[in-house]
Amino acid sequence: MPESGTMPGNDADTPADILQLALPRSQKVVLVMDLVESVRLMSADEAGTIARWRQFVGQASVDVLPRHHGRLVKSLGDGLMLEFEEPRHAVQAALTLHQLLGHSNAQLDPARQMHLRAGINATHVYTDALDIYGSGVNLAARLATLAGPGETVVSASVRDGLTDGLDAEMEDLGDCYLKHLEKPVRAFRVGPAAKMPGWRSFEPFDSPARPTLAIVPFSARTAEPGDEVLGEVIADEIIVRLSRLDALRVVSRLSTTAFRNRPTVAADIAAHLGAQYVVSGHYRNLGGKLRVTAELSEVRNGTVVWADALNTSTRELLSGEGALVTSFAEGIGRALVSHEVERARTAPLPSTDSCSLLMGAITLMHRNSASDFRRANDMLSHLAERHSRSALPQAWLAKWQVLQVVQGWAGDRTEAGKRALQSASRALDCDPQCSLAVALAGLVHTYLLGDLDKGLAHYDRALSINPSESLAWLFKSTWQAYQDDPAAAQSCEAALSLSPMDPMRYFYDSLAATALTASGHYPRAIELARRSLRANRSHASTHRILTIALSLAGLQDEATIAGRDLLTVEPHLTARSFLERYPGRNARHAPAYAEALLRSGIPR
Repeated sequence: MPESGTMPGNDADTPADILQLALPRSQKVVLVMDLVESVRLMSADEAGTIARWRQFVGQASVDVLPRHHGRLVKSLGDGLMLEFEEPRHAVQAALTLHQLLGHSNAQLDPARQMHLRAGINATHVYTDALDIYGSGVNLAARLATLAGPGETVVSASVRDGLTDGLDAEMEDLGDCYLKHLEKPVRAFRVGPAAKMPGWRSFEPFDSPARPTLAIVPFSARTAEPGDEVLGEVIADEIIVRLSRLDALRVVSRLSTTAFRNRPTVAADIAAHLGAQYVVSGHYRNLGGKLRVTAELSEVRNGTVVWADALNTSTRELLSGEGALVTSFAEGIGRALVSHEVERARTAPLPSTDSCSLLMGAITLMHRNSASDFRRANDMLSHLAERHSRSALPQAWLAKWQVLQVVQGWAGDRTEAGKRALQSASRALDCDPQCSLAVALAGLVHTYLLGDLDKGLAHYDRALSINPSESLAWLFKSTWQAYQDDPAAAQSCEAALSLSPMDPMRYFYDSLAATALTASGHYPRAIELARRSLRANRSHASTHRILTIALSLAGLQDEATIAGRDLLTVEPHLTARSFLERYPGRNARHAPAYAEALLRSGIPR
């Protein structure tokens, strides 16, 4: 299928270029689908191929595109160009179209079957009455060349708009070189999501089982710019308050964000997140005056347990001074537990721009692209200067320093440790009760400074502040693994259960695999490590633990293959250098880890 006409420049066109084009410019998700081996199919049966293609395009236009909010830009004899507003709609449409062709192929000989390959990119486009234009449109077509028959490949801009396991199953293809492009492009293969992600029932405390609560970002009933961020702020502040109650388990906001602006019933949300109760709501913004409605639903029988509607202002909501969030939290708490909600003021970032910037920085930091990683540091540093009294930017800067060492991008590990400790200390100076900051300070002490005792003290303190702090459970599980503590398996499953659909799931899976390997749970560790690598192939520590777990499980042939992959990502690794920097180098299992690496082809 021919590409759209290439326009001058790129997505960052100058105002002069735009004036010269005199075309409207907008943000779209572009889906390009090519018919595989179209020339051969036409040569073998021209009339039959044309008839089947016309029937397929008709079904796509009438049935599929309206259902997924898409528009047919153009159809040629061997391909389609479609546009959408949302990444998930484009992906679901592509998967549906693949499935549609599959049904028609079932009645045909293999030589007559038609298969599509698809590429999707989120980009700015120029539009006229006949076509859409721009370098981003061409990139969608280039991505399609990476797909095999029946496959869909998407760009990082599309992947960031999807939730792994809910919208689709995703596999990181790494940096790919495409025709006519000088720099490689990060690409991901997507496939159908499982009907329902597996939920592992888990109670990490000795107390009786507690209800699990999922709070979904509230939806906007108005369309003013920036309104969508307010819904996340409301949900986030309710989570902060309710997660302080020992009698409740609260699912991470980063997981519940996956259901923002989705027409999903409470039962579906609860099934994905493992919750018995769901809080949802909506709001209207009229000139900065907010009318917010919230309700608490019990999933088992679908009844509304509690509901309320209150007025506030955008300024009060973002400053944390208003009564709305506290009133909602108290109403929800009284409906679920026998004691009152513990009051604790928080200090949210005081503008929607800052909230969006923080979420963007966290996303870029975990992409494992060197340029995106540096950009995340710039964004976090900017936020730390703008909001010098907020703990969150400094806490995430500390995490950034740790990840820099993990990825091998830190020139001086000692200097990185000093900077990380400074950021963690500043975060705690801002808010000693910020459980995230306390947990990340523990990570700095454990991983960069080698002070395991201080690390554990920080993890325990974070969990005393917030028993639902999933990162504290995750980091504690690795600490326990370094000490040969069998409780590591229990702690890592607690972390996974508290944030089952986190955008950083590959990171959770990787560290959980580390904890489970030390506890001898090799099949589960291998499962999580492989799932982590499907989402991010460039994470070296995941390759290491997969190689070790496979070898210790007696799967040496697979371990040897994993070892070769590990050396591709970390070519200078040796068994000795691994032990020198491994925080659990004094544990009983450390020599066995080194031997497993040696058996798998890692140099001594």
